[in-house]
Amino acid sequence: MTKRTAAATQGDSLFDAVNAEPEPASKPAAKPRPKPLKPADLPLHAPLIHGETTASLLVRTGAANAVAPDLLLKALHAGRLTVPAAGVQPQQHEVRMSAEALERLAKLLDRPAEQLQRALPGLRAEQLLDEPGAVVRLVPWPEELGAGPLRACPLCMEDGAWLTADGHRWRPCPCGRRWMGGDDGGFLLETSLLPDLGRALVRHRAMDHHLGPAGDALVADAHQVALWWWVNKQVAADRWKERADALGCGRHLKRAAPAVVYPEVMTLAEAMGRWEQQRRKTDASAAEWLAEVAEAFEVPGIERGREREPLRYWLQLHPAGAEPAGDTSAERRWSQLPRLHHRPAEHGPWRATSCLRWTFGQPLTSTTAICPYCQGRALSCAWSPAPDCPEKPGSSDG
Repeated sequence: MTKRTAAATQGDSLFDAVNAEPEPASKPAAKPRPKPLKPADLPLHAPLIHGETTASLLVRTGAANAVAPDLLLKALHAGRLTVPAAGVQPQQHEVRMSAEALERLAKLLDRPAEQLQRALPGLRAEQLLDEPGAVVRLVPWPEELGAGPLRACPLCMEDGAWLTADGHRWRPCPCGRRWMGGDDGGFLLETSLLPDLGRALVRHRAMDHHLGPAGDALVADAHQVALWWWVNKQVAADRWKERADALGCGRHLKRAAPAVVYPEVMTLAEAMGRWEQQRRKTDASAAEWLAEVAEAFEVPGIERGREREPLRYWLQLHPAGAEPAGDTSAERRWSQLPRLHHRPAEHGPWRATSCLRWTFGQPLTSTTAICPYCQGRALSCAWSPAPDCPEKPGSSDG
């Protein structure tokens, strides 16, 4: 073959290649389905943290075993399950599941279901989905204050863990070195620089030990009063500002407020405990008690000035002439509290809620909405409608 003939043949081949009909595109190969998870795929157990959210435990378990949390969710759910592109975010979502899904989780984690239910509030019987089969739901946390989870202390729990709030927007870690908050997407305050806060926690534990849940409820009341004073720059405003500065919260004073008032909260709570004893007598004098509190704080306005305002509401709910009932001292102390106090499910500090219903961060002198039952007449609903309004049909004592 001559050089010319070879070149022509090569040219014809290139022409044919360029103008040839394209071959039909082949379908992309289907992604293989991941194999169902087995307990052997999760050899490392994330330690259980009492009060942790379910989503938090699943994320920590997945991280410990290099397993994506969405695979864990899908292993608990029968059928197709859509997970957000961002994945499971414990600070934004909680995982709810049915009883059968809980059994699947118990088998995967190689833990008894009862053990999981004791540790995780979201897995307790009353929180399980009432649906047949293995069902999992990824549910956003409600937007109202106190609904979102608290960022857990990384010193004595685990970095990245989240705790259920149970209506509390903040509380100190039991170690006393961190305050855990749920506002603003969750935050932590290092409080070890302020020993007074640690001492306040010790006093709180002592009061709870001595008086039981009633003592914790009085601390909740005192905390509400102190936050009222904080908002109005009363009683110990300069001292609270110094503590907030020491915590490095100059730009986030509202985050610091619940922590920096703690020592004064305990002083007031202990005084409230004395009034609870005094008011069992019909002739107990609220005016004399206010004078004692004013002297303890060295603030005359607590007795007859603007600083008295939040205590005036409290005394309306805790009047003289209480008639305690019950077989034990703890039962009698609890029975004489107003019905707006509800016995906490667990014992210990920062479990009870207050009978004073203003919300820190919202107006103290106006109503944000009108209660449809009492029209705002009841103290429970003076600031916003309360689920335990005494005029609500079917309302009963807590």
